[in-house]
Amino acid sequence: MTPNVDERLASVVRSLTEVVLPHLPPDASLAQEQVHLAIGHIQIIRAQFDQVPDFEREELDDYRDLATALRKSVSGGEKTSGALQAIDVALANAGGLGVRDQRVAVNKAVEKLVDALPLDGAEGAQGKAAQMIVDHAEHRTLKDREWFVPFGFDTL
Repeated sequence: MTPNVDERLASVVRSLTEVVLPHLPPDASLAQEQVHLAIGHIQIIRAQFDQVPDFEREELDDYRDLATALRKSVSGGEKTSGALQAIDVALANAGGLGVRDQRVAVNKAVEKLVDALPLDGAEGAQGKAAQMIVDHAEHRTLKDREWFVPFGFDTL
């Protein structure tokens, strides 16, 4: 029988806890700290594993909303227009990408727009885009903080 993902992650935690940590020299505090950090991350992954697809879909939807809003709100010259076209392509998911890769593609297209706006964006476009991005970041940061609240990293 092939172990499932949770069993495999639990095995890694046991290995780190029962084999690696006890064999680290007492003066290897950084190595000990890093093993504890790895164990903590693996335990969080185990706890959140079933919710990851929904979280990533929500994250993509939020980035798509930002890209769509930027697309509708700013204009400019050749470089800005090219960046807006890149957003259109990313939003259309022309390559049939998975959720993670699509989020990366949307973010890269938005980054291209951010780079283009100072060069030839319409009057006020750069400031408008900056405010939209800051608002989006506040929104995403709150969701990201909520994602980790059960682990004591934040007290929201």
